[in-house]
Formats: sequence, structure tokens, C-alpha cells
Amino acid sequence: MLNLYSEDNALRVLEKNAAQIDSICAECGLPPAYLKAVLMMELTRMDILDPLADTVVAVNLAGAPLLKPSAAEKNPLQKLDSSTGPGQIYSKVAIQAIRFARERGISLAAIHELRPDLSEDSAEDLRLVWRKLKHDTVFNLSCAALNILHCAWQMTGRIDFDSYSPQEIKLIFTRYNADVKHVTAYGEEAYARYLRFSK
Repeated sequence: MLNLYSEDNALRVLEKNAAQIDSICAECGLPPAYLKAVLMMELTRMDILDPLADTVVAVNLAGAPLLKPSAAEKNPLQKLDSSTGPGQIYSKVAIQAIRFARERGISLAAIHELRPDLSEDSAEDLRLVWRKLKHDTVFNLSCAALNILHCAWQMTGRIDFDSYSPQEIKLIFTRYNADVKHVTAYGEEAYARYLRFSK
């Protein structure tokens, strides 16, 4: 499959957004190396099918009335969600991460304007969040950062980036990409990138 970003192009995206990445990570207490590692993983894995999936979702979200998310999942041409933007994050996942952050008193400027009762079961909320993920880079990066925090909680039961073992860090990265309880190749590679960004 033809990838859309080379390593050098992906690094340029990180450099272009360095100030936003640092600011977002400072706001939520996430070491920037985590977010940079995830962004490099996601950007370098984007291929020509990703924009196609985004187009299908954009067309469906523009239609009215919207299908219920559960009904849309049964037909790929009726998709209401896709991984999008530099963090390649689904609106459903972003909503879950935003709710998780709010429950723990973690707040980012990029999510302040959103209703407190967002739901991944609401087609309207999926539409709102997906469009922001697609068109607002700061919002996308913010949701990616919050999702890393959520993944850390899911895999370790705590948010303490000073105390994670290498195995736990690999599990956190794995969870960003897959809903499994064991370290995958993605987790291993992301950890190697994390180590480089930590220097």
C-alpha cells in the first residue's frame, strides 16, 4: 500500500506543530515523547485508503437524517466514523478520552467548548467531534494526548508517567492502536520511537 508520509515528512509535521504539542502535553501532564511517538507511528502508517475512508464518513455525516451509529457499523459505505487527522483517532475514541479526562479533572483548552454530556452513541456528537478531529489540528492532537492518558489508565490502572516500566509503556502504546492486553509489534516500535524522542 502506498503510504502518504515518509519518515522525513512525518518529522516535518511534528516540527511544524512542536509548540502545540509541547503546550498540550504541559496542560495534561503528558511527556511530549509519548505523543510524538504515537504521531510518528500513525502518520507513517497512513495510506491512500485513509482519505477514502474519510470521504465516505464526510459524505455520510453531511446527510440527513443520520443513521444510528449501530446501524451504520453494518455497512462500510454508511460509515459514520473513521480514524482521522495526525493522531488518526476515531470520534468514538476521542469522546471516550474526553469523558475520561473530565471525570478526572483533566482539562485542555481545545475541549472546553464541548458539551459535558458527549456520547459515542449519538450520531450528532460523532458528527461534531469527527469534523473537529478532521479540520482542527490542535483539537486532534489534544484528543490524541487525552487518549494516551486513557490508554495508560486502562493498561496500568494509574496515570503516573514517571513510574511506568518499559513493559507498561509498550502496553500503553499497544492500547492506542488495538484493544488487546499483550504487547504488539506496534507497541514495540512505538516504544523505540519514544526512547529516541526522550533523549
